[in-house]
Amino acid sequence: MIALKISNKKNFMAKLLASELFEEFLVEEATVETFNTFHIDGHIHKDFYKNDDTVPESTLSEDFSKWKDLRPLCLDLIKGKRTPLGFKFIFHPDNATKNAVVESADAGINPDEVLLGINIRFTGDTILITTGCTFKIFSMDKTIEKAWDEYIPSFLVKANIETIDYE
Repeated sequence: MIALKISNKKNFMAKLLASELFEEFLVEEATVETFNTFHIDGHIHKDFYKNDDTVPESTLSEDFSKWKDLRPLCLDLIKGKRTPLGFKFIFHPDNATKNAVVESADAGINPDEVLLGINIRFTGDTILITTGCTFKIFSMDKTIEKAWDEYIPSFLVKANIETIDYE
């Protein structure tokens, strides 16, 4: 696990809320604190789409909603003259990204046995991103966690998002 502090909050927020940069990430949870606390559970209720042939199979193959589907709701909650009191987003990579990270680690573990995530948290005047990796099986091998901890900073650098290590 690593923790990164966002150096330029305005730039980051524009990329998070007004660009396609994070759109393929899956959202486990979103919480926005303004005049009320708004909590979104990102788990997809697949029964909601029962007998609806217009829903893409890719939507039903995931456990969580994509950020591109929830971003407009979160943007509406955050935008305005007042800064939110805080927010927290728990993201997971889409399956293609997760598979690539797990396979690059060459740990011999099936990607279905791994859950990779990032927490994006704003409190006070600080935005922090922390990485996380959990396994559905027992493993002492940390190569997947290290690969994920390398992927996120490189993803942010490619997106011109400046960070510093947070201690």
